[in-house]
Amino acid sequence: MPSVLFVFTSVNKTLTGEQTGWYLPEAAHPYWVLAPHVTIDFAAPAGPNPEVDEGSLQAFANDEESQRFLEDETVKAKLASAKKLTEVNVKDYDAVFYVGGHGPVIDLADNPVNVKLASQFYQAGKIVSAGPRWCR
Repeated sequence: MPSVLFVFTSVNKTLTGEQTGWYLPEAAHPYWVLAPHVTIDFAAPAGPNPEVDEGSLQAFANDEESQRFLEDETVKAKLASAKKLTEVNVKDYDAVFYVGGHGPVIDLADNPVNVKLASQFYQAGKIVSAGPRWCR
């Protein structure tokens, strides 16, 4: 079965001190599309338990896929055991997906470990994709 690495931000504050993190539907929606077809692992610069953007929790409180993602025991375990980016081996994955939100532009865009990782995926001809917020 193909494997995909979901990369989350580890940031929980914006540069002005407001709470942030990864944006809930930008992890939940792709997860439920891909999960039946691929193995998915989670990673973040600091590893386990990347923080979700509280605003996205409120904005998507009635979104079925987002709520299922938050309540799913497999997802909870993946978040709790997320790899540090330094622990990721590109050879273990067919693609990398960057979960969107405001946090990634703070700790992923110029993170040398992440830049090298994304480059390795690209140079190997593997899929490199990002949530829409990260691509803005």
